[in-house]
Amino acid sequence: MTLRRQTWLMLALVAVSTPMALVAETYLRGLMFPPEFEQVRMFLRPSLELPVWSLLSLVALTTWLGIRGQHRRVERKMAARPPEEQTQYFRDKDTFDSLVLFTSLPQIPAILATLCFMVGASLLPVLVNMVASTVGVIAVGMLGLRRAELAGVE
Repeated sequence: MTLRRQTWLMLALVAVSTPMALVAETYLRGLMFPPEFEQVRMFLRPSLELPVWSLLSLVALTTWLGIRGQHRRVERKMAARPPEEQTQYFRDKDTFDSLVLFTSLPQIPAILATLCFMVGASLLPVLVNMVASTVGVIAVGMLGLRRAELAGVE
């Protein structure tokens, strides 16, 4: 499987995992929590608005860290390889390995937003965080893929 195909498959799986977690959390909350818990959620809702909206800044930070970290890790791994292993095959392998790790960073705020939804946050800021996190995941993946492809052209 090519790096491009692997990257797109991995990005698709990572991108749908957070919305699936929201759906699972909502379903399990309905099954496991008592009906009175909705009153607690309504009571906590106003105090959770600002923290959930401010998670958007964490999305930007984790996306930036993911992009920088992924690039630095690939360059370090390639520099540590013996000259005969400094080929496009090994660059693609290192790129994919680092993408698996660093595309998870932008999802952290979306997971935190999902947890806030569980205890009462409104759905709108949670969904905005999920969309922003998904964009961050795709940005980390596409920039990593682009760097690997450009390195192969040189």
